[in-house]
Formats: sequence, structure tokens, C-alpha cells
Amino acid sequence: MDTRFRRRTFLTAAGAAATATAVGDLAVATPAAAESAPEYVDVQLLNITDFHGYMQPPTPGQGGVITGADGVKITVGGAGYLATHLKRLREGRPNTIFFSSGDNFAGWPFEVDAHDNEPTIEILNALGLDFSTVGNHELDKSRSFLVDHIERGKPYPTVGRDTSFLDSTGQRFAGANFRFYNGNVVWTEDERPIVPPYNIEWVDAGRGRRLPIGFIHLTVEDTPTGSTSYQPSMKSLGIVATANRYAAELKRKGVHAIIVNIHDGGYAGDDYNAGSNPTGPIFELAAQASPDIAAIVAGHWHCRFNMMLPDPEGVLRPVVEAGNHGQVISEINLKLDRSGRVVRELTRSTNHAVTRDVPLDPEAQYIADYWSARGKRRYATPLARVTADFTRAADASGESTMGNLAADYLLWSAGRKSAGRADFALIATKPVKGSVAIAADLLHAKGTNPSDSDGQILFGEAWNAVGYGNPVLTVTMSGETVHRAIEQQWQTRSDGTVVFAPFAVSENVRYRFDLAKPVGSRVDPASVTISGEPLDLTAQYRVAALAYTLIGADGYTALTEFTDPFRGERDREGFISYLRAHPVLTPAPLGRATPVA
Repeated sequence: MDTRFRRRTFLTAAGAAATATAVGDLAVATPAAAESAPEYVDVQLLNITDFHGYMQPPTPGQGGVITGADGVKITVGGAGYLATHLKRLREGRPNTIFFSSGDNFAGWPFEVDAHDNEPTIEILNALGLDFSTVGNHELDKSRSFLVDHIERGKPYPTVGRDTSFLDSTGQRFAGANFRFYNGNVVWTEDERPIVPPYNIEWVDAGRGRRLPIGFIHLTVEDTPTGSTSYQPSMKSLGIVATANRYAAELKRKGVHAIIVNIHDGGYAGDDYNAGSNPTGPIFELAAQASPDIAAIVAGHWHCRFNMMLPDPEGVLRPVVEAGNHGQVISEINLKLDRSGRVVRELTRSTNHAVTRDVPLDPEAQYIADYWSARGKRRYATPLARVTADFTRAADASGESTMGNLAADYLLWSAGRKSAGRADFALIATKPVKGSVAIAADLLHAKGTNPSDSDGQILFGEAWNAVGYGNPVLTVTMSGETVHRAIEQQWQTRSDGTVVFAPFAVSENVRYRFDLAKPVGSRVDPASVTISGEPLDLTAQYRVAALAYTLIGADGYTALTEFTDPFRGERDREGFISYLRAHPVLTPAPLGRATPVA
């Protein structure tokens, strides 16, 4: 092979054609001749990633504006526009494969999240998605939820209330018309993949012949320990080794056209259809993954790029990422020879902005509008009542009625399953860093929604008040660790100032603190009681908290020293269940944490 083709330069896809034609020593047809060569089979790959249920056009803050060449700003997104662009790209292309690089659901739009992600599946079915890798957010509930409910349509658990809602056609949710795959997230016990690691698609080669294309599916390596997808029963394998393993397996099966579809990515500048100064794990994979892999399609980073990068033998292949929220469609055009091998020198890729200057597809927009209207009705559903305000307004001890309510809910939630029972619960009300889990007050006075009344808490108000899609974990830690975690509510910054980042604790916990003492020594362990018993520094306690807090993302390092995690329900759904079980709430008196006089 011509050594000039081995140099590790980074090119945009637009520059790839010039590079391919310059390699005169290779025994291949020139691109111009190959375009019409009858022995080649044309295949079009279309990809989106990180849709997250954004059926309606996203606002600029949600990613509705992207950057093109020369810094030009382009308004993009919306399922109605996405459907139109897809139809135009597919037109006249018999061998088209449309797939996703994960995080299709677990969306942030209320109408999607509060309907168990079923709206997203309806729209992806309508768009004709063929398959997807498993993104980290597709495991936010569980593998069982993904396979049994999302794929197969099994109620999970209560029809019409928690799941299996009526879709835009009036039918109950029946599951996805496509499958999910992943190869590097495996069961800890035996390292079997949690879903099939790859799929083989067959394309029409004419004269009754078909040729296979293999798709290897991977996801970000921290998925089993990520704050929302946290799954103690799973672990992750390295993406490079896994990609190479399955590439070799597919090759042994006679599959010579191989694509990696991965829910991990990187950053390569702002131009959605180019790339410069690439950084991130996808580019490490591109440099190391088997030369038998013809293209790498990325996700997770919510970035947009289109590049041709050298494989370990120096041959260029596309590496693309399509942003998020329906901003971009990545298109890769392959030519297969008669043996089913990709003619790499003739591979082309481009990213298409999902612009809003095309007609809305009526079917897709109808689905989006149906779920938006249904979301408004669900938001306004009465759920519970309060006798007085629950607010995040904290006293001098950092305690608030809303914080205490959230901590009490966590303790209750953990106890719903015997394996999750906890000795106490805590929740970060004003963390050192990261996300705030208590996002709104629950007020007695009626709000602006026409369905509201004094004392009434609507479903949407409760949904938005506590949580951000995190599971409740119950973990084991020593009494000494518990004490250090309580002390870490006060932390010294690099400039010497002290930040106060209080917890809320469940109703069975009391402690005292002394601000006159140094940081790290403000809570006498003897003042801490749990269910009326003094804290034993040598004992083991079961503690309930959100995964985000326990993995250290809130800035309390002591809490990471846990063992035996048990994954319970997610925060938002759990808080809704708590209010259903406690339909009338009265704020508890403050005083769980008190200063020394």
C-alpha cells in the first residue's frame, strides 16, 4: 500500500475525495469511473443520535440553533421537519438503513418523560428507525424496562397510569418496531452482553443476491456507574477491545462490511459538517479500531462533526456525530463490491442540518402535537393536597420544609423493597457542585394553571419539584463515614472561604453543630442520633440517597465510600408514588439540625 496513505492526518469528509484520487498506486477505480461501475452496490446509512424525545422544535437553549461553515447560524430540529428531510434523503435509494446512536428517550420534555418515553417510540416508529444502540439513558430505569416495555410493549407496571398510554391512533403502547443492541455493557456475573452485541442487515445486490452489513454497538464505558443509569448488576468492557472482538467475529461469519455504532463521542469544532482539532474517546477509538471497520458513527457528546480519519493502517474512514435533539442527520454512502466488501476509497459522508425551511411532515407533526396536548392534560391532573407551604427557603441551619419532605420521601422510597430498606436518608439541598435535586416549592396558594386550586398539588408541579431522573440507591457505609459526610456540609474553598452545602436528613435523624469550631470538626459524633440511638462510628448503616450524590458528583467525597448498592426507583416517579400514598401533607417542624448555643 502506498505509504503516503498511511500518514495520520485529520481530514473533513469534503476533503476525502481528493485524497482518495491522489493514491495512484492503489489498484482501484477512480471515483468518477466508480460512480457508474455496475459491479458496486450502493448503500445509504442515515443516523441520528441523542434525540431525547424532542419532538417539537427545540428552542435555542435546547439546541435549536447550530453553527455551519464560516460561523453561519442555522435554526434546526423538530420531528415534523426531521421526517421531511429523511424522506427526501431516502428518495430513490433502495438500500437505505436508518439507525440511532442511542439516548433516543429518557427525554427532558415533560410530555415525553411523564408518559414513560412512549411518545418517543411512537415518533421513531413513524420515522422508520431500523435499530439503535443502547445509550446510557436507555438504562435509566432498567434493562427489563428497555427490553420488556420499550421493545416488547409489556405494561410497566400500571396500564394508563404509569405506562401503556393511548397513542395518537388511540391504541395502547405496543413497543418499538426496532431493536436495541450493545456489546460492551455486560452482566457482572458472567460478562454476557445485556442485549445482542451486533446486528446484520442485508442489502439488495440485484439478481436475487443479498449482501450483509454488520453493525457493532457500543456505549460510553461509565454507563453502569453513571448517576442516572446506575446499574450495580452490570459492568462495562473497553470499547476498543470490544469493537475489535466483534469485528473479527463478524468477519469469520462472512460479513465484510462492518460499521461501529457507538454512544460515545468527542468534540471537533463547531462546524456541523466538518471537523478540526478533534478530542475525545471516539477519536481514540478511530485510531485504534480494526481496519475491518469501515465507518464509526458516534453520539453522547451532543456534538456535530463529519471527518475522515485514518485507521491503524492509514486508510481513511468516516467518523461522524449528529449532535442531539434532532439537529442533524449523518449520511454515509458506501459502495460494496461483489464480495460485500466496502470500497473504502469511494466512501462519502456528509451531515445534513434538519432545517426548518421545508414543509412539515403532517403525520410526524400530528404525533408531536398529540403528545404535547396530552402532556398539558397530564400536568394538570390533581395529585395531592398540602395544608401549608413547602418551600426551599432555608433557616440558619440550612433546613427547609421542602428539603425535609424530600429526605422523608427518600427513606420511604427505599423501604418499599426489603432489599432497599435504609436506616436513614439524606439529600443535598444546595450541593457544592452539580445538579440541584429539589427544584421547586409546593405552595398552598393556587398557581396559574386553570386546573389548580388552593391546597391542590398538580401532577406536573410534583413532577418538577423533586429529582432529575436519578435512581434512589440504598448503600452501606460505616458510622465514621456518615460522620465525615455530615462534616462535609462545610467545605473550605481554595481562596480560604467556607461554603455551606447543607443536606436535608430524614425525620429520624438529629444532630448539632458548632460553627465556632474548625471545618471538619463542627459536628460532635455524640450529638448525632438515628432513630433515637447515638451514632456508632464502628457500626454499619444502610443509607438512602440519590445516585448522583453517592458517586461524588455533588462534591461530598465521603459518600463515595459505600458498598452493597441497591438500586430502587427513580426520583420523579418515586415522588409521585409518595404523594399518591400521602394525599394530604403538612410541613413537619424544623429542628433536625440545630446549632450549639
